[in-house]
Amino acid sequence: MATKATPKMSLKLLINKKDDKVVFAEAEYDFIDFLFNLLTLPIGTIVSLLPKENCLRNLHKSINKLEEAYLLPNQSVDSLLKMNTPVDAILHFFDLPLSSSDRHVKDGLVTYMVADDLSVTPMSMTSTMALFKKYNIQEVDVLEEKVVSIEFVGALDLLHFALHSKEALTKVFLGKEETKTKEG
Repeated sequence: MATKATPKMSLKLLINKKDDKVVFAEAEYDFIDFLFNLLTLPIGTIVSLLPKENCLRNLHKSINKLEEAYLLPNQSVDSLLKMNTPVDAILHFFDLPLSSSDRHVKDGLVTYMVADDLSVTPMSMTSTMALFKKYNIQEVDVLEEKVVSIEFVGALDLLHFALHSKEALTKVFLGKEETKTKEG
């Protein structure tokens, strides 16, 4: 990876100080495009971003070890393993502006609200009030605004927590790890 500074995207978080959780992030089109494009990543790319010990990595390694005699005549180990996208493919979201073929939402027309569970809606008073009701927020003095930047490493963390949690923004930006339960 290049040594130059990686460009960033900015978000404005609304945090519930009482629960120490992100209620939502106010985001521009670039972050929304980035989130939507996470859904286009092939699983082969996602495997390379996950921790070393997981079932998908083991499956990937199994393909590597499989002899071609066990595959169909028109298949090869290389063709199966090449069904992925380089990790750096998501880096272009940090080098704006994006080409129109990479874009999903219009820029400049609206600000978007991204809930802690990564659900996305256009920012409005109605959607804001709905989230306040969902999280039982009755007083605004429990809320705090915080502007954060997300770089490539943070984007990988976001992908990780999107796969493992319902509170991806809280986990990435407030550093909250899930409590591990002991098996007894």
